[in-house]
Amino acid sequence: MPGYLLIQAAALGADGITPYTHEMGVLDFLREVAAEPFHLPRYAEIRIVGLEEVLFAARPAEAAVALDIHRRLRQAASGLERQLVSVQVVFRGQLVRGDSLRAEYRQQHLPVGHIFGAPPAQTDSHGNRSFRVNFNLTQS
Repeated sequence: MPGYLLIQAAALGADGITPYTHEMGVLDFLREVAAEPFHLPRYAEIRIVGLEEVLFAARPAEAAVALDIHRRLRQAASGLERQLVSVQVVFRGQLVRGDSLRAEYRQQHLPVGHIFGAPPAQTDSHGNRSFRVNFNLTQS
């Protein structure tokens, strides 16, 4: 299904969510979606990694970086939607939902909610949690 699926790495695998085969770092993905003309293939299934590392490295400006990533993804929303791209965003740490969504990584709370908001958790038949967000970065 087109949109972003936010998942913890532990939820991938045999009894979990099937990982998409095309892996891309978050910075590479941001470059791809900013390219003119938009050239991600129709129905692409992309697994994004490294968002936590980018936000962690940006400390103490991680909130500003997260808001910039949000802006860039919003600008790319129509192209991603038009091409019916599906994106898994994989987190090595824990995803915690409160008023907003945050990632707990290296004993730090990273403001993932500045990018994706606070989508409700979904649980599959094996108990694997995920969070679905549409390309306009509103809860779906």
